[in-house]
Amino acid sequence: MSEVPDGALVVDAHHDPYWWRAAPRPHIDAPPLPAKTDVAIVGSGFTGIVAALHLARAGRQVLVLEAGVAGEGASSRNAGYVGRTLKHGFGDIMRTDGLKRAVRVYREMRSAFDSVLETVADEGINCDLRRQGRFIMAATPTQYDDLARELELRWRHLGDAFSMLSHAEQSVEIDTQRYYGGAVIADHGGLHPGKYHLGLLAAARGQGAAIHDGTTVTSIGRDGDEIELATSRGRLRARQVLVATNGYSGNAFPWLARRLIPFDAYMIATERLPEAQVAHLLPGDRTFIDWNFNVDFVRCAPDDPRRIVFGGLTGERNRDLGQMAMRLRQRLGRIFPALAAVGIDNAWTGRCAGTFDLYPHIGCHDGIHYAAGYCFAGVPMGTWFGIKVAERMLARKAEPSAFADRPFATVPLYRGNPWFVPLAMRWLSRKDG
Repeated sequence: MSEVPDGALVVDAHHDPYWWRAAPRPHIDAPPLPAKTDVAIVGSGFTGIVAALHLARAGRQVLVLEAGVAGEGASSRNAGYVGRTLKHGFGDIMRTDGLKRAVRVYREMRSAFDSVLETVADEGINCDLRRQGRFIMAATPTQYDDLARELELRWRHLGDAFSMLSHAEQSVEIDTQRYYGGAVIADHGGLHPGKYHLGLLAAARGQGAAIHDGTTVTSIGRDGDEIELATSRGRLRARQVLVATNGYSGNAFPWLARRLIPFDAYMIATERLPEAQVAHLLPGDRTFIDWNFNVDFVRCAPDDPRRIVFGGLTGERNRDLGQMAMRLRQRLGRIFPALAAVGIDNAWTGRCAGTFDLYPHIGCHDGIHYAAGYCFAGVPMGTWFGIKVAERMLARKAEPSAFADRPFATVPLYRGNPWFVPLAMRWLSRKDG
């Protein structure tokens, strides 16, 4: 470790995502904004770019409008986990909506998971994708029992295999006394989100989709058979519009903003450690996540076996990343005491979005398509919704999404300011260990 004052190991960390080291955000010279296009997509994250790829491949003239730099939001800031789990467990849905609904939702989660693997293979994207498996850690004995019951239901009704490890056995996966055992799901995956996004971007541009960086959309409204968008670079008319801004939605589409709850997620990347130490701490070399509502998650960096990436404290509103990095390091030290004073090279945040019903949503309001509210499943659901919304816009016959056109709740007086998120997270996390 670096021989510098302890606080400097955290406070002086770079505040760009670790993922941008290998996948820096591209500079794209935006062409002049045309007066009209077939499709305008607002937002250049996974959903927007995947939709652009499929729409352009089908022959549509596609413009992607990005307020900042392509992919600089949550799509290149997340943990890179590829799984098939929602905040609503299979058992929860079965109890509230019945077995048929639970099976339909979780079968679609399998399709979302598969869509990432298929997209990477079909587009030839080099993003360190591996089906390395996931280890889910139980923070309490009660969580261990709940986790086992939930995964048993998925095995019985979906065929999703798993194995449980006791507290005494978990050291084959993770070297810690913090947890009370957990579950191995051997076929889950992980990837490098920055590289994944760059690969999607190259594929979409290769099909002719135009990327307009630095183009903030300020309003969207129907005008006859077309939709008019006011932007920082002029006005644009489109036959179809997709809003795929998720946690960065703002007020351009107030109807959607009233239904999304933006929240911040925080991550750190350690300094480079002895490779043997990382292998000792994470011998399973999987993606690791606990069974709390407000999760801690940890993995070996997919492109560097000497570095650990860790995240937690989701929903906090502290913009001082030095302070947040110190708090994250404290949490990391609870799991691995040997890392209590580890140096932190990167500390960053990204803006995600949840919904009041904790489900992702896809649909169309007043002729404007939307896909949003991934609720912690951004890589698979962002990819899948890009595909599904493109099918809808192309009017292709396809299996309808279990998440499409469902009631999309808001609450009175809410206009998109998520001031209550820290309080809500504390309430929802009251049973966490």
